[in-house]
Amino acid sequence: MIRFRLIGQWVIAALAVSLFASPLSAQVAETEYEGSAALGLELRQLGTTKRVLMIGAHPDDERTQVLSTLALGEGADVAYLSLTRGEGGQNGIGPELQEALGLIRTEELLSARRVDGAQQFFTRAVDWGFSKNPEEAFMMWPRDELLADAVAVVRDFRPDVIVSVWSGTPADGHGHHQAAGIIAEDAFHAAADPDRYPEQIAAGLRPHAPIHFFRLVRRVDDAANAELATGEFDPLVGLSYFQIAMASRSRHRSQDMGSILRPGPETSPLTLAATRLETTPDAVFAGVDSTLVARARAIGTSAPGALTNALSRYQATLDDARRAFNPLRPQQIVPFLAEAARYVDEAHRLARVEGAGALDLLFHIEQERQEVENALLLAAGITVDAISEDEAVVPGQTFSMEVQAWNGGDAVVGLTTLEPSLPDGWTAVTTEDLSRTLAPGVLVTRTFQVTVPANANPTEPYFLQLPRDGARYTWSDEVGFVGVPFQRDAGRAVAGLEINDFALDTDIAATFQDVDQWRGEFRRPVRVVPAVSLTVEPGLTVLPIARGDEPIRMSVRLVAEEPDGIDGVLSFVAPAGWRVDPAQVPVSFPTAGTERVLEFSLFAPAGVDQDRVSVDAVFTDESDRRFDRGYTLVDYEHIRPRPIYSEAELDVQVLDVVLPEGLRVGYITSAGDNVPPALLELGVPLEFLDENDLASAPLDGFDVIVVGIRGYEGRPDLVTHNQRLLDYVEDGGTMIVQYNQYQFTAPGLAPYPISIDRPHDRVTDPTADVTLLEPDHPIFNTPNEITAADFEGWVQERGLYFLDTWDDRYTPLIEMADPGEEPNRGSLVIADVGEGTYVYTGLAFFRQFPAGVPGAYRLFANLLALGVDR
Repeated sequence: MIRFRLIGQWVIAALAVSLFASPLSAQVAETEYEGSAALGLELRQLGTTKRVLMIGAHPDDERTQVLSTLALGEGADVAYLSLTRGEGGQNGIGPELQEALGLIRTEELLSARRVDGAQQFFTRAVDWGFSKNPEEAFMMWPRDELLADAVAVVRDFRPDVIVSVWSGTPADGHGHHQAAGIIAEDAFHAAADPDRYPEQIAAGLRPHAPIHFFRLVRRVDDAANAELATGEFDPLVGLSYFQIAMASRSRHRSQDMGSILRPGPETSPLTLAATRLETTPDAVFAGVDSTLVARARAIGTSAPGALTNALSRYQATLDDARRAFNPLRPQQIVPFLAEAARYVDEAHRLARVEGAGALDLLFHIEQERQEVENALLLAAGITVDAISEDEAVVPGQTFSMEVQAWNGGDAVVGLTTLEPSLPDGWTAVTTEDLSRTLAPGVLVTRTFQVTVPANANPTEPYFLQLPRDGARYTWSDEVGFVGVPFQRDAGRAVAGLEINDFALDTDIAATFQDVDQWRGEFRRPVRVVPAVSLTVEPGLTVLPIARGDEPIRMSVRLVAEEPDGIDGVLSFVAPAGWRVDPAQVPVSFPTAGTERVLEFSLFAPAGVDQDRVSVDAVFTDESDRRFDRGYTLVDYEHIRPRPIYSEAELDVQVLDVVLPEGLRVGYITSAGDNVPPALLELGVPLEFLDENDLASAPLDGFDVIVVGIRGYEGRPDLVTHNQRLLDYVEDGGTMIVQYNQYQFTAPGLAPYPISIDRPHDRVTDPTADVTLLEPDHPIFNTPNEITAADFEGWVQERGLYFLDTWDDRYTPLIEMADPGEEPNRGSLVIADVGEGTYVYTGLAFFRQFPAGVPGAYRLFANLLALGVDR
């Protein structure tokens, strides 16, 4: 078994000696296909040892039609390596950004892979936002360290073919894309060199030399060496591989990737960038030993007759199984699959005798063992399940877990084990004996009392447990993973089975089972959580100096999961001079699942100046245990929920900002827009305009109407009723449109013609110099004087979707540029429209407000002030 650990900052592998324990990568890919469709796809994969690794930079970079065609159509073992988890992007379905968005996109990738049949890997790189060149990317991700991560995945997954999504040239656009193309080609060569990253070799990973390195053809004039027919219809699924790919792509909901499942012919060309063959291949797997027999012959074994004979019999038995396969009677192929599994056992024993020369063959045999066992379970109709009585368990808690085995087939099956499979320190006891047989139609259930150790850590994604190293994740030496999306669930169950005299083990994660009257049964992972979790709302607030004597309202949400209840005191740790009222509160939780939301007032010291301070909330129980963290569950219907933990603290940004008084502001919001909460915290009263308001409500009472980010994309009613808004401006109103995408340039949406270049202009350097083109303009003087200091401390980027061209009736107000680029003036433009004022800005206020950037608040206050005395 390959177990991964860390030495220093490096993830490496050590090889253990258990007979059929499989490497991390030798796991059957998760799938949403069930029954005979799943079995048919598994039969297509058995006996085929072809392996492909696709490499890109982000979630949604992957060419899903290539993945689905190779994985489901050709039965290859396929994986996608995304350098990042997409943390720096935008969110089309909710307010989450940064690490929380990375959790969403990681889960969306896993959801997509369950459709297209591939597996998923990552490096430690964090997506910090848009990059214009690979040099900038490698400043954030040290090239050698990023390459080491990619090489580790190549040496672990051991692909025959690497497919790069990107070319590694300026044609890729995004600097992350270019970096991914460069790293993909570097990994193709470096993974084969034992002198590169020798610490990996010393710890158990072996050099690996993929045979071909292809790139996706992205332009019609690029040469193609191979072509995949991705539009072929698959009768097992009832869709073409392209249609399956579009269903997979539609799982990227946070990126607005919904796609039509278009039928008909489709192709995906590939261009060859490197090969270890002497001739140029004309197909993806040209020259690849794609069967176990071929791989056995290639190693020059000392006992080729016995080993190749076992593998030949394995292949022949699989052929018999495929010929006998009847989707309505899958049990008919159980004898063939059991016999095939025995041949794999024999081949493994013989290959082990060959020693180091047969390690690659052993790798593929172990993969086949996993896959043939999975097929045997499907054919026999065996289902194993584990159901927890509780979704959230705390350290020291004992909870009930039911472990079930159901024989849906037509033959008696032996049952040697049916019990929880738990981490070290966890225990499980039962008074129920194990039935040694599982007759057709019978469901066997055993109930265990599982105890979580008192020192168990909360369930938290392994890559979020320690502070980041710049734009790279770090994790502790105790975490045993390289490139995997998440660690394995703590609560699992194992069943030992004998099917047609073949013994195998299978395990499954325990889940909490519940039912909703609207959507029916649903399952959720079991999580270890603190006995008491605390979250402070808001997590960040702003306090204008002029209102320094006013109390800051905050709430603390406490959730207790201690089964027998818990009592204690909630108190605060505040900087000198700051005061919380009340300073402490006794809190009692009689049962698990009890929630308390307590309101407090925070007072700043007299004469407070612009500053950033933190106030921490702490719950201390009667045993003097301290709890000062809480979690938010990132939870959407299309993905599995994941917790993201944070300290229970309120950050206060004291601002030297003056707000226009008495403004009536209408706001048109859309998904992913986190500007309104920040404005409300600032003290700006907002009235949110819905479809009915835009259609018919009077608008002349508003001094300012603000359109949120991507409003013209996410609010069709905004497009429909846009003329009413332009009429409002014409009659003397002020309208502020924040960044929107290309839909916004359609004729008639803006008052005068505009264009946005493709790709759009943006300034990604948050420290880029900013020039005020008209420093005397009210935007820079009323009510706050805006200077260069107000553009200090900006995060991730200055802005995006800047205008490329605009009518002469617009006036540009700001000039900025990334290093080495021509100045851009499309980030903030203003126009007089009739009696009113119209503003478009691509400045990334939606990123600055959650970070508490003072200058962003001051500038936005001045934008709102344009509505005064119009």
